[in-house]
Amino acid sequence: MDFFSAQDDARRKTRWLIFLFVLAILSLVVLTNMFIMLFAEYSTDYYVQDHTPMTFWEQFNWTRFMAIGLGVTVVILLGSLIRTLTLRGGGKSVAEMMGGRLVSGNPKPPLERRLLNVVEEISIASGTPVPQVYVMDQESGINAFAAGYTTGDAVVAVTQGCLEKLNRNELQGVIAHEFSHIINGDMRLNIRLIGILFGILMVALIGRLIFRWGAFGGRSRENNGVPLLVLGIGLLILGYVGVFFGNLIKASVSRQREFLADASAVQFTRDPDGIAGALKKIGGDSQGALINHPDAEELSHAYFEEGVPHLFSSLFATHPPLDKRIRTIQPDWDGKFIVPEPASPADVQREEDQREQPRISPQDMALGGVILTTVLDSIDKTGAPDAANMQEARRMLEYLPGELHEAAAEPYGARALIYALVLDQERNVLEKQMLHLRNKADTGVAALTEKYMGSIRQMAPGLRLVLVDLAMPALRQLSTSQYQLFRDNLNVLIEMDGEITAFEWSLQKIILHKLEASFEHKIPRIGRYKQLARLDTEIAMMLSYLVRNTHDSETDARHAFAAAARELGMENLKLLKGPELDPQQLDKAMDKLNQLKPLLKPQLLKACAASVTADGEVTATELELLRAFSSLLDCPLPPLPELEES
Repeated sequence: MDFFSAQDDARRKTRWLIFLFVLAILSLVVLTNMFIMLFAEYSTDYYVQDHTPMTFWEQFNWTRFMAIGLGVTVVILLGSLIRTLTLRGGGKSVAEMMGGRLVSGNPKPPLERRLLNVVEEISIASGTPVPQVYVMDQESGINAFAAGYTTGDAVVAVTQGCLEKLNRNELQGVIAHEFSHIINGDMRLNIRLIGILFGILMVALIGRLIFRWGAFGGRSRENNGVPLLVLGIGLLILGYVGVFFGNLIKASVSRQREFLADASAVQFTRDPDGIAGALKKIGGDSQGALINHPDAEELSHAYFEEGVPHLFSSLFATHPPLDKRIRTIQPDWDGKFIVPEPASPADVQREEDQREQPRISPQDMALGGVILTTVLDSIDKTGAPDAANMQEARRMLEYLPGELHEAAAEPYGARALIYALVLDQERNVLEKQMLHLRNKADTGVAALTEKYMGSIRQMAPGLRLVLVDLAMPALRQLSTSQYQLFRDNLNVLIEMDGEITAFEWSLQKIILHKLEASFEHKIPRIGRYKQLARLDTEIAMMLSYLVRNTHDSETDARHAFAAAARELGMENLKLLKGPELDPQQLDKAMDKLNQLKPLLKPQLLKACAASVTADGEVTATELELLRAFSSLLDCPLPPLPELEES
């Protein structure tokens, strides 16, 4: 299966279908407009001009047409805005709307522990923050969905049936499928589709209100309610016709995305039997993928498999037929589904204990040198990590100290670990930092920070950002005031020694960029800039910061900068001096660079890779800056082998 061909084909068709969605809305506006004008001209009780109606076209008035059209458009946009605002919290709002329960901390049930293990492995392998995980306890069908606007506020939710009826490989296939939606930006489209459809539905809802008013409250001695009944029925019909075509287009958009996500899951896990097995069990289970929640229809396009039955399934199905999906993955499938048998908790625990362990220890890894092809290969696999990345992620998690892994799952422990990562080696500065935490941090966090400080310092440098990724779900559980206090404390600790190291800057930007999506609801504007040349100043600042923080000599810095400029074909870029690299200006530059077209962002990361490998080796500091840039560009970078600290 050619993943990239599938991706290109699905996106090309999706752009066309989104155009049809806009066309359908415009058609609804025009038809509703024409109906209201006809009603106003020919109703004997509600005409808008004091005259005897003539033919419609003789009485046609462009001013009135535009006014009514504007009114209908405002109704649709207002309804869409209201529904979108109710989901402003991102993935968390959607999961809670569907009755999901947050799986937090270090759960004891083996099924939930296995689920978190799989999510963490795939997150680290794809270079994305670990999303919050929800379970829909009341749903016995086999299904799942991912929701959110960005990787910073993403969640993954699975049904109880998905937990109980799938083995580890099948669950991994389902989760990999959902991660494709996270990485490829499908989640934002899904939430917007919810808003658009609700906006179209507003026309029908207004028609229903007018109909009821005409039937029960619009009668008086001077008039009867018949005209209002006619107006209400007309708007009701037009609104539901709009919803009909909206659902039709939504289904087509979703079907294309599902083929891409299936291809991604196979590319990711290198195990077609996993996702194919999950699909076969859906076909063989009495509950299938059914979602019983009252709001299930609204999110039907986001599920792993068709969760809502339709009268005209061939028209409104949001997913391709099961057999077609399976045969795309396994062309030689015999056509037989699998009747799932729920595994006991003991079996699940045994499966986790016996899962494949990393074959390479940190001591056996090549230290201090990664060749350019390795770095470029990881960048090329952005959005399509593979089994090698999964193996590397599992290795990292295996050698992360268990005490720190458990602490990262709790809000108090997560904050303490992040604080511990930026504690200074110099004793006087360290004492000031700890005093600040005792006075300003939430009760108990300072003591935990001191407790984990020793383990953090002994931990391999290559695991520091892995720990940050693992801490993200717990940090998202903070209240708004706790987040603001955490953010302020982190900034103070970093600035307390009067300088910001490359690692501190990387850590600060990665954490705050991802948490801003959850707490400040910042959603970057994608595709604003279509040419790298328009942002040459910002690119020069980013590359200058990289080389100035990773090379001591001016000659080496210029050599590395020139390598990056050549990679971009922008050899006129100017290397900035240290005093010119103002942190606030760098932040603004990265914000602009994040608004580039998605296909331009990997070019920037390749330029960074050319820079850091210009001297033939890559250090941990350089990799951390690469990860920071990839995070700020929302362009996930799969993990690379562990390196020595520079």
